[in-house]
Amino acid sequence: MLTSWAYYLYLSLIFKNFTAGIFKPLIKKINMEVNTTENKTLEQDYRDLAGLLSNIVDSLPIYFFVKDTGDNFRYVYSSPLMNQLYGRYHNDVVGKTDFDLFLDPVVAQSFRDMDEEVVKTGKMQRFVEQMIDPKGILRTMDTMKLLAPREDKPPYLVGISWDITKQRQVEEELHSYNKRLALACQAGKIYPWLWDLVNGTAELSLEENGQIKHVQITHASFTEKIHPDYRKVYENITTAFMRGEIDSMRFSFPCRYFSDEYVWLEKIGEVYEADPDGKPIRSIGILRDMTVDKRHEADVQAKRLAEESDRMKSAFIANMSHEIRTPLNSIVGFANILALEDGLSSAEREEYISTINKNSELLLKLINDILELSRIESGYMSFSFKRCKVRELIDDIYMTHQVLIAPHLEFLKEGDDTPLEINVDRERLIQVLTNFLNNAGKFTETGYIKLGYSYLPDEGKVQIYVEDTGRGIPREEQ
Repeated sequence: MLTSWAYYLYLSLIFKNFTAGIFKPLIKKINMEVNTTENKTLEQDYRDLAGLLSNIVDSLPIYFFVKDTGDNFRYVYSSPLMNQLYGRYHNDVVGKTDFDLFLDPVVAQSFRDMDEEVVKTGKMQRFVEQMIDPKGILRTMDTMKLLAPREDKPPYLVGISWDITKQRQVEEELHSYNKRLALACQAGKIYPWLWDLVNGTAELSLEENGQIKHVQITHASFTEKIHPDYRKVYENITTAFMRGEIDSMRFSFPCRYFSDEYVWLEKIGEVYEADPDGKPIRSIGILRDMTVDKRHEADVQAKRLAEESDRMKSAFIANMSHEIRTPLNSIVGFANILALEDGLSSAEREEYISTINKNSELLLKLINDILELSRIESGYMSFSFKRCKVRELIDDIYMTHQVLIAPHLEFLKEGDDTPLEINVDRERLIQVLTNFLNNAGKFTETGYIKLGYSYLPDEGKVQIYVEDTGRGIPREEQ
């Protein structure tokens, strides 16, 4: 008898007025069997406890209901919240079925199907149900249903429901935010990360099917995917960040973690949490695929180089006029001397003729350079390197410019007694030195212009120079 009595006491914890309603026959039976004062006291204590527990059940924000499976699943009990929930349809739920309470038979049939599933399996079932409350608001209910056995009668179906409407709304909002974040990350090719600096692991967020997916990676597994030429720099920066030597980091590197080919990634990070000593524990940031940016930079650089090439072409054409004028003036000058000076010796005539021939060759070379302008634009110029005696080279250039330097300027030549040979494109070098001498003559008003060379034995090099007393190039323009 005690076991049966304790069992029904447990049920009274869940359902209000079970002691006064459902279990009234049981209480009547107890009254008939218990005659002593002690048992009557126990019975009163039971009634008081049952009332207290019923009041507690009524105050809980949970929906309780009981249906009789042997009477077409009619409600035999409903909590006050249940009465409020169904108040749109009837003031009294007890004695009604779902088909009486719901205007839509489809909704009522869905509840009936769930009830029959519990009876069929005999096991507790959990369902997510939807219904419209008296205010016309669609509510989502999380419901647990189980069978409560009765002696010689079909069992009761006991239900407990929680209103999860707001929870579902929050879940849907979070799902929407997650989708927006995923689309934004996908569009910007951004990968958020949270780095545990102590354990060397990171949570990397990736877009997958319109949602954010979090994967765990190790610092080492990511580092090994970085291009070898940039790996050391990556390790140096991240190590300084982990030690707290820098508060933030932002740098780029090629990496093939997300694909088989290297793509440019930019890593941006800040300290998220530090220990009491200020040493970083966790950090947060993003990885950004900046391959398109790099390609854009390359396009801008190519455009800049093209513009620079056009500028250099214009400068080349302008400079050519000076370079052509130099050998032409030399040829004309020495030709006039040969024609007008009758007292020249044979040696002088041969020397002047040789100078005319060399300048003719230089002029031909300059013309060939103009014809090779298209090759210059493509970034390629041909060079012909040969062994060349330095003293002969300087003497030839000095002889050519003797008649070109302004008379009021002193034209000097310096040399080294050491016999020197260099491997060089002779004509190209003459062009360079000719430009230096032309500029010296243009910007030197008084004083001298000096052409010379010296040997640097410690370095094993020859230094060829043009020196003048002109105003020079301002420091800000150098």
